[in-house]
Amino acid sequence: MKVEILQAGTGDSIWISHNQKNIVIDGGKSTSAIIERYDLMPRGENIDLLVVTHIDSDHIAGVIALVKYIKEKDELVRIKEVWFNFPKKEKTNEYSVNEGNELSDLLSKVDGLNWNNNTSELLNKITEIGNLKLQVLAPDHDVAYEYKSEAPKEMGTEHRDWKVELKTLIEYMDDDNLDADGPNSQSIVILVESDGKKALFPGDCTPQELYDAVHAYNNIHGTSLKLELMKLPHHGSTRNVTKTIIKEIDCQNFVISTKKNNKYGFPQKETIAKLISYRSNADETINVYFNYEDALVALGITEEEQNDYNIKLSVCREFSI
Repeated sequence: MKVEILQAGTGDSIWISHNQKNIVIDGGKSTSAIIERYDLMPRGENIDLLVVTHIDSDHIAGVIALVKYIKEKDELVRIKEVWFNFPKKEKTNEYSVNEGNELSDLLSKVDGLNWNNNTSELLNKITEIGNLKLQVLAPDHDVAYEYKSEAPKEMGTEHRDWKVELKTLIEYMDDDNLDADGPNSQSIVILVESDGKKALFPGDCTPQELYDAVHAYNNIHGTSLKLELMKLPHHGSTRNVTKTIIKEIDCQNFVISTKKNNKYGFPQKETIAKLISYRSNADETINVYFNYEDALVALGITEEEQNDYNIKLSVCREFSI
């Protein structure tokens, strides 16, 4: 399968394709990338599955723009299935809910659309789309009517650690201050498999929900989840990566989706420190990929530091798995 991490601003937009099948996960904040990618899709192909992990603007805005664009082209029939844990609700000032309503209204007008707004029903089940196998690992209950109206705690705050030395972050890092609220806690977590190789896409999932999801998967299968690629949750936020999560997976390849985010200080260098410190085998090289050059540059991690800590940082937006 081919995984493309689109340049969608400070958000996520992921396009997965394999044998003429297409899965789209989120649309990002910037709307142009997903529309441009749609226009590259061959005429005989469709969006076989469109996933909106949660209602935050940096994930849903591009989806709204894409559906409007497809509607203008009179091609809504090309959207075959949607996973979006959200029902229609009256207009409100609650955080992100109006964008959820806008997308709900658009989707409700698509004739014959298979819309699943309770993906917890798919837990422990395999959904096959061509040769792709998908599993929903979270949420583990119906969240469609559980409105998380409060903005995440880091909204309006700054936490930039770009100027802090990597060795200092490694020495003093901890998992004490974690993301635990807002729509992030409702993120759909998807495991995608092709030819026995797996990739994990957790949206902005909060660490407790992500740990519980992967831990439950490992209990069923009796071994750590082996991944060819994992998108780190919440744009490289240190508040969404913990020792318990890293210890539950076997993965050397991670990707961070965001341009340099001055407002929230994403990506955070402490996240890289955690990958270095929490890995089970220091002899194995960790690869961290970025879809924007400026996000990589912002961290200020030198080639010497990468060599010393056996980690490789680079820009890459397309992966063959």
